[in-house]
Amino acid sequence: MKKILVFLFLFLFANILPTQAKATNEQVKAFFNAYVQAANNFENVFDKYYVSNPVIIRVVEKKDGTTQSVRVPLKTYLEEGAKGRKIGKMIGYKNNYINIKITPYGNDFKVSAIRVPSPGGKYPAHFIIGEDSSGKLKIKEESMNTPRQEFLK
Repeated sequence: MKKILVFLFLFLFANILPTQAKATNEQVKAFFNAYVQAANNFENVFDKYYVSNPVIIRVVEKKDGTTQSVRVPLKTYLEEGAKGRKIGKMIGYKNNYINIKITPYGNDFKVSAIRVPSPGGKYPAHFIIGEDSSGKLKIKEESMNTPRQEFLK
């Protein structure tokens, strides 16, 4: 009988306590907008906006019209990001995003958009954004189309 009472107490106690709400579309949109602004201000966005080992994909648009997906190693991504921030700042490079759509993606959200870089062009992109182990929103996956052929090494 004691076990049943303890079980009932634990069951009721667990169901009375408020549970932490999952992120909303609005929170994901605000997070994404803050990320874009930080990136366009040439901040090192990795620590604040990404999980520690994100999936980074570049979909290379080849000159023959086909595409090839390349998973970029984290070390390469960080090295290229450091170089890119220096050059980008000098030339005023910016990425803007249009046609932004936020949809549930399992326990996370998928942000799909068209990336419009300042030198021109329009390229599909998506980000998988969700809570990390501490409940903070982070980018878990980033995929962007690019005409840059050097990713095909």
